[in-house]
Amino acid sequence: MVATAHPLASQAGLDVLARGGNAMDAAIAAVAVLGVAQPMMSGLGGDSFILIRSGRTGAIRAVNASGPAPHAQSLVWARKAGLARLPDRGMLSASVPGAVAAMCVAHEQFGSGRHSLAALLQPAIGHAADGVALTRSVARFFALNEAVLAASESARAAYLKNGKVPTEGEVLRQPELAHTLEAVAAAGAKAFYRGEFVRRLVAHSAETGGLFSVDDLAEYQCEIVEPLSLSLGRRRIYTNPPVGQGIVLLEALGILERCAPTDHGSEVTQAHRMIEALKLAFFDRNRHLGDPRFVGNPIERLLSNAHLCAHAGRIDDRRAMTSVNESWSSFGEGDTTCLTTADEAGNVVAYISSLSTPFGAAEVIDGTGVLMNNRAGRGFTLDAAAPNCLAGGKRTMSTLHVYMVCDDDGLRLAGGTSGGDGQPQWNLQILDAVLNGGRDIQGAIDQPRWELTPGTDPVNLGQPFEIRMDGRFASSLAGLGELGHRISDKPLGMLGAAQAIAVSSDGALIGAADPRADGCALGLD
Repeated sequence: MVATAHPLASQAGLDVLARGGNAMDAAIAAVAVLGVAQPMMSGLGGDSFILIRSGRTGAIRAVNASGPAPHAQSLVWARKAGLARLPDRGMLSASVPGAVAAMCVAHEQFGSGRHSLAALLQPAIGHAADGVALTRSVARFFALNEAVLAASESARAAYLKNGKVPTEGEVLRQPELAHTLEAVAAAGAKAFYRGEFVRRLVAHSAETGGLFSVDDLAEYQCEIVEPLSLSLGRRRIYTNPPVGQGIVLLEALGILERCAPTDHGSEVTQAHRMIEALKLAFFDRNRHLGDPRFVGNPIERLLSNAHLCAHAGRIDDRRAMTSVNESWSSFGEGDTTCLTTADEAGNVVAYISSLSTPFGAAEVIDGTGVLMNNRAGRGFTLDAAAPNCLAGGKRTMSTLHVYMVCDDDGLRLAGGTSGGDGQPQWNLQILDAVLNGGRDIQGAIDQPRWELTPGTDPVNLGQPFEIRMDGRFASSLAGLGELGHRISDKPLGMLGAAQAIAVSSDGALIGAADPRADGCALGLD
């Protein structure tokens, strides 16, 4: 089974499974195609997080392939430059890309051994060279970001024709990206982190005001680490550890489980509790968490029964919190695409890759077709007291994460969604609908969604809490306003793009893809 945000990616993954590849082989082929077919979401210039479950042993491992800020970027540099915050676009907003390292390490460590990296990248290479007709949702992203692309010389040359973005049905060809993919296919990660690409990136960075050096890429390595997990009754939920944001999802789930029992049919009460739990979990994340190489993250305390119970006791079903008390989080010390794959041997992969916001830094490295991320600009704060403050060689906390749900009989669900700070919120709403509401996975993905702001984005921190609502809710959640929640009149936007695979009690695989994007779930019998 393969579930991705684009039919071409799902087909690429399915073809690999049909030729004897495993779930990781399929995921690599699919994520490479997504970087071509949805260039605004992910690609070689982005970063990735992965969860992998072994069908043979049941063990779950996590890959963290987020990249650090260039060593030359620091708080001292920012102060000398007179910056109040890092820019949202341009090379100063970019971090070292980790996506290529993720593909290469995942292929080496978790691939079947039946398919070379070159074979897995061939579909993406072909689509980049021959072109891909833009779907409606991809064309919409281009239209919404036309001014951003037009403002960048390199992005303008890569994506605009006669000053206009491509429209639905128009074929987008990316021959330079095809050449870069071919180089990675032939030589692996060294072609990206030590080869011609690095020379071009550093030159482009210098010409456009960035601070990248050859060493920034040559020193980069992604990590294979243990996932975070939390028991919920007879189930255990797994997700990516920091710098991923999966802990927000786990903490919110843990808080909800410790609230007083209520009728799950009370839609307003359940939504209210989820919103309040997220306020508390986001606050903990902002106050305590950062790159583990720089910050001592108190994970065990944040997920302890005592802490989760205390937070649950702070939720009042009669009114919404307007702020979070600093002492509640004290211990007395110091855009994106997701896919899931599963094979006949029981191996399951949940894989998320991102440029951060649509079109990332809006900088395409000359001669390579690689669009850079803006993870640093959208993630770091310049507050020296914050655990997520900027430092050279440091990774910002990331919104990216995926999840897996297991019980005594094995894996039951794997998935994730795009959407920045919406990710833990929409994953929470989907999991709540499945685990507590009895919904099937496709129904849970299809249901309307809401989003709490602010979450963790430095741009929004300090603003009042408000809820953005899917228009399909109509009056069903009107009661949230009566509880004191501020309901925004701003649109919720694309609402994320969730993909998931469920395993039924008889072992059948059930794929689910989000209709909000170009989601497509395909299976082999």
